[in-house]
Amino acid sequence: MFRTSIIVLLAVTLLFTACSSGSKYPTNRPDSSYDLQAMSLAQEDLPAGYLQQDQRIFNNQDWAGVVGNPNADPASTQKKLDAEGRITGAATIYSWDNPSEHLGKPYQIATQSTLYKTAADASTALKQVCDLPIDQTNPLSDFKVSGLGDESTGFMSTSQVQGFGDSVDTAICFRTGRVIHAVVQSGLDGTQDVALDYRLAQKMLARVQDAFNGKTTGTRPPAGGSSPSSNGGSGSSSPTPAPAGSATPAPAGSPATGGTPKN
Repeated sequence: MFRTSIIVLLAVTLLFTACSSGSKYPTNRPDSSYDLQAMSLAQEDLPAGYLQQDQRIFNNQDWAGVVGNPNADPASTQKKLDAEGRITGAATIYSWDNPSEHLGKPYQIATQSTLYKTAADASTALKQVCDLPIDQTNPLSDFKVSGLGDESTGFMSTSQVQGFGDSVDTAICFRTGRVIHAVVQSGLDGTQDVALDYRLAQKMLARVQDAFNGKTTGTRPPAGGSSPSSNGGSGSSSPTPAPAGSATPAPAGSPATGGTPKN
């Protein structure tokens, strides 16, 4: 999961954020106590047929390689992430084994959780589209989201996929204390399903609450691991549909693909 298809935009004012007063989640626990992978959606949470393709943890050095401009100095991108209070994040990709057989449905669903130094840093990141990489020039439309965590937001980002037309990323993000979470479905225009995204976000929130309460334990891989490739994932197995020009489109904005960086 991890070159660009879950999402970051600097146009903060374009998004609607639904807020509640005060945090309902702990903010003063040690960083190591936040099991971000345990907060992810599990395969059984998704509609039948979606299979886990990749799962990784990213420190700021690793994430700089995902969201940074290819022509920029990675160290400067990492410095920016450090300054924003980002500590670490975990992301998971689900897709069909044969996406070309399911073009009438979202071809990818991704989840991500990111830990920040403070709740204020996390809230700011939520308004900057949840630490998710996306081309900031893509058309973006927001929609109201409520009842998730301390605050929440939703939006769609549209990009062109050569040979297939518009691809739409539908994202719902929410904050629990100093952690922000995102559920993102990617599909050809017409397949987007906000109701599905919201149901998945509710399931993710339940897993987040279990993780805070120590009811689940995630298995953490080493931070970073192998570098993300331009077609997503590592090794020979790609966690996403094939790039444009093949039988299926690639997502517009998830870390598993080689999309456009955020800056």
